[in-house]
Amino acid sequence: MHDTHSGYRISVVDDDPLRARKDARELLAALTEADSTARMDLPGAGSPARSGDKGGPSAETVALLLSAGSFVAALVQVWLARTPQRTIVVKRPDGAVLHVTGKEAREDDTLVERFLADGGDGTTAG
Repeated sequence: MHDTHSGYRISVVDDDPLRARKDARELLAALTEADSTARMDLPGAGSPARSGDKGGPSAETVALLLSAGSFVAALVQVWLARTPQRTIVVKRPDGAVLHVTGKEAREDDTLVERFLADGGDGTTAG
């Protein structure tokens, strides 16, 4: 399915596909009130597993597509800070990417918000 949604992509990364989907649904439920355009972007059935990690496929990724904004960024930050073992990948429309864990979110409570606002803190990679 071709993605015509222009905005931000937040991917929940987990070795367990069911847990990744559960977490993504939980995050989506929190975001939908602030961004009615937010939606899930599940990997297609039969899509090839990504390889690259030694010994097997890499972690399952379930993405959310949203238009963002500071309130949405704050909701993402709060959700992520509650789950220190979780990793998310945030991608801006300009292609900049931020990988952040729940632990990092707890240590810096505005990391995601700053990245979504302008990404000017040097933690991005294209």
